[in-house]
Amino acid sequence: MAHRRTGTVVDKELLSETLMRFRLMPEEGVPFPSYRAGQHIVLRRDDCKLTRKTGVGQNGKPQYEPDLDPWGRQQLGSVTHAYSVASAPFETQEHGWLEFLVALEQGSHGLSGRLGEALFKVGPESGCEVKYADRIAGSFTLSDRVGDAESVLLVGTGTGVAPFAAMVKQLHTEGRADDTCRYTLVHTHRSVKELAFQRLFSEIEAAGRFDFLYLPTISRPAQEAEVDPHIGQGRANNVVRLLFGLPTAEEEKLTRAKSDVSVVAANLALARLVHPVLPRHLNVDALRERHPSAKTVLLTCGNPASMADLRATAERREIRFEMEA
Repeated sequence: MAHRRTGTVVDKELLSETLMRFRLMPEEGVPFPSYRAGQHIVLRRDDCKLTRKTGVGQNGKPQYEPDLDPWGRQQLGSVTHAYSVASAPFETQEHGWLEFLVALEQGSHGLSGRLGEALFKVGPESGCEVKYADRIAGSFTLSDRVGDAESVLLVGTGTGVAPFAAMVKQLHTEGRADDTCRYTLVHTHRSVKELAFQRLFSEIEAAGRFDFLYLPTISRPAQEAEVDPHIGQGRANNVVRLLFGLPTAEEEKLTRAKSDVSVVAANLALARLVHPVLPRHLNVDALRERHPSAKTVLLTCGNPASMADLRATAERREIRFEMEA
């Protein structure tokens, strides 16, 4: 049974108003347990704004509202959630801390994610302590998911890049000569500043200690005054569709629309579409050659809708698919 410990946030960086990176030191005298890149740990705060489920919306997602006390005040309480570890095992061995990416999600009624909001407020006023279960677990690791694949396509959206950050950093440090796999990371977020670890990934790619290709894209390029030509555009699922010679999800939805309502909805989605564009130095034919269907495994973590579409693409191209649940 995992013990409950109390760690301390020692480094916190706001990448944007809704994305944060922080490092957590373990309880004094009790190092974090050993782990493998890609695993997760359960975190907890006791000052979270509580909500209660009120039903399911038309989009199939649960709906929530503030959980109020008899005087109309939103109640505070404990919330736990599992987070993928973004630090590599060697970093924890050297420095002691674990690193995480946290997004400030907005749900129905404009409610922030309960634990996410509490983590964003960590600091001198609310305290720097974060509780955690003294156990790092999970099977979303290269040793468990890659098997005999020769090409590994990693697709991380938003904070879903965290387990891949741990994997890439660990692979770079180990630099094993017997690792003949090709690794490609498709990394997508809304804006350039939210592409966590972008500079580090580029440096690792340039170092060439293992066969690694970094493919960053942003899904809202209109917000950027000027974008580095080494950064592409488009949602991750559409970038992967481009890689494997498929139309975008929005274009396909319009093609399959039958009723007037579905045609209107598809046209609206198509009007908002950011067409996938590769970074200027990459060639789609070379990328396809790098990922032969029979010898490729696709690992993904992040947005559920994006992962569902990636699964469909993998099935159509007969690529083995693995995801972090």
